[in-house]
Amino acid sequence: MRDAWSPETYHRFQQERSRPFYDLCEMVRPRPVMRILDLGCGSGELTQYLHERLGACETIGLDASDNMLEKARALERKGLRFVKGQIELDPVAGEFDLIFSNAALQWAPEHEKILTIYAGKLRAGGQIAAQLPYNENSMFHAAARDVAQEFGGPLGGYVRHLEALAPEEYARLLFRLGFAEQEVLLRVYAHVLPSLDDVVEWYRGTLLTTYEARLDKETFERFVARYREVLGERFEDARPFFFPFPRILLWGSRRA
Repeated sequence: MRDAWSPETYHRFQQERSRPFYDLCEMVRPRPVMRILDLGCGSGELTQYLHERLGACETIGLDASDNMLEKARALERKGLRFVKGQIELDPVAGEFDLIFSNAALQWAPEHEKILTIYAGKLRAGGQIAAQLPYNENSMFHAAARDVAQEFGGPLGGYVRHLEALAPEEYARLLFRLGFAEQEVLLRVYAHVLPSLDDVVEWYRGTLLTTYEARLDKETFERFVARYREVLGERFEDARPFFFPFPRILLWGSRRA
């Protein structure tokens, strides 16, 4: 499979996509000389902000996309670096004061296992903070799955399902993992986009990349056109278009 992530496409909605990141940052408690691991750092700009805001001594950004990391590595300097790897494989050694993840865990399977692994990498008093979409059951995702079934031949039967536990399950998990304090929020971000076509472009920068990676260029363009058509059948193309986006924000702090 090719790397279908595009920083340019993803950043088209940078202001809207960044709001949950800044909200998550506000949940983190700064500590002196923190060592931070950012899971799913993307093109690195927000990782750089996190590093500077917390005055960290070291921040490591992890991502699986070469396209994203090419942008991120231009931001490297003393104390800030970026490495390639998959979240579920735990490729970064050592202990940390903060494990952070913004809009990335949904791509990885077995969240109970993943959070257990990364909780074990926290120092005493360490924190975990993560934000992930909670919209697998939305009509936008259902439309993508329906189109994927129509393209079952070229996709080899592949249909993407994003991972997310219910908010209360994350709360129970954090408790079982020994987080003395925690907060789990379900927040709906109310985006107002110019039209329904902009929703297509939004998902073209995220969800649809998993299909783009498996299709040739011509077939993928037909996939996107069909996705646009299906959404047009299920939604009124109001202008502007109201686009609610539910997300889970979770934070926990271990005993010092």
